[in-house]
Amino acid sequence: MNSIIWSSGHTLKINNIVKADNCRIWDSNGKEYVDLESGVWCTCLGHSNKRINSAIADQISKITHSGFCWCNPLISEAAVRVLEITGLAHGKCEFLSAGSEAVEYGMRIARKLSTKPLALTLAESYFGAYGDAAAKSASSWYLFDRLNCGCQSEDGCQGTCADFNNIPFDQIGIFLFEPGSSSGLVRFPSNGLIAAIASRVKESGGIVMANEITTGIGRTGKWFGYQHYNLQPDIVVIGKGIGNGYPVSVAAISEQIISQLEPTQFLYAQSHQNDPLGARVALEVIDAIKEDNLVERANEMGSYLISELNLLRQKHPLIKAARGRGMMMVIEFTGQSMQVYEALLSKGFILAKRANAEVLRLDPALTIAKEQIDNFVKVLDEILQKDFD
Repeated sequence: MNSIIWSSGHTLKINNIVKADNCRIWDSNGKEYVDLESGVWCTCLGHSNKRINSAIADQISKITHSGFCWCNPLISEAAVRVLEITGLAHGKCEFLSAGSEAVEYGMRIARKLSTKPLALTLAESYFGAYGDAAAKSASSWYLFDRLNCGCQSEDGCQGTCADFNNIPFDQIGIFLFEPGSSSGLVRFPSNGLIAAIASRVKESGGIVMANEITTGIGRTGKWFGYQHYNLQPDIVVIGKGIGNGYPVSVAAISEQIISQLEPTQFLYAQSHQNDPLGARVALEVIDAIKEDNLVERANEMGSYLISELNLLRQKHPLIKAARGRGMMMVIEFTGQSMQVYEALLSKGFILAKRANAEVLRLDPALTIAKEQIDNFVKVLDEILQKDFD
């Protein structure tokens, strides 16, 4: 039986994936692929990471699930690590199961405390599969289109145009910031815009929340995407990489927000809330990244890969742009991106084909070998030269 990959209305058949090691995966016929997506951008330490697998096996032999009425020392230990890297010392954490759930949890807290009817976000943001932030109801959200404003800048709005001044900040109590994933298109808002929004929201007592499901855990060459913006959010939600393929997410909440929340008797409960196994995985992932300096390595390897892709852009007119931060990037084409995607897949390279856009996205593990990067660039160059120039 074959697996089906859906991409922009096309279907590609490959054999079932049965084995993996770091950035390499194998199908049931033994064909090897280099996974430049990290699964669904989750395996930041690579597939089948021995350290993470060992931690999972060890924890399974002790306790995996305790129930939300009971605590385990691992919860506190993992929370301390998360609060350290988010800059939310003395805050609190909730360990959950999925990125969408962490976003919804954070939004429920923000809605509970906000005295204003609207939450603000950038129009191209994506926050998950369900809940308040997924629906973005017109009655409770204001979507600002930074890419089509009066600033007329390549980077979108700078926070200086009439469109920005028309944002109804008197009705906005929450700013939910996705720092650059841009629904998979990897387009980064300007520092000036984010500073202007955050300042306006905070000066009226509002809440700033960062969605780091895609951009967190070293992906952008910093621990979190918001750290490129001289910004300290009140709530940070984390998923994907924090579990390295295991389904765990985290909502980290500032001490100030906790102090406001506690008198409200805010309630939230689900079966796998604060499971010891999920906390152990998160703890191990953070420690592994720290000990191996993988945030710094993501920045270095990402800069190298972008520079190599830009050299290809000078050779091949089909490449319109290559952009990214750290190990989160896209190659934008003038056309035929689906054909390039299929050619790369046939050569054993898995990327993400973004629907309704001429881009291929790369989110390789922070542990990818330089030789694998060089081989990908070489093969892409050969494909473009042979079939598209």
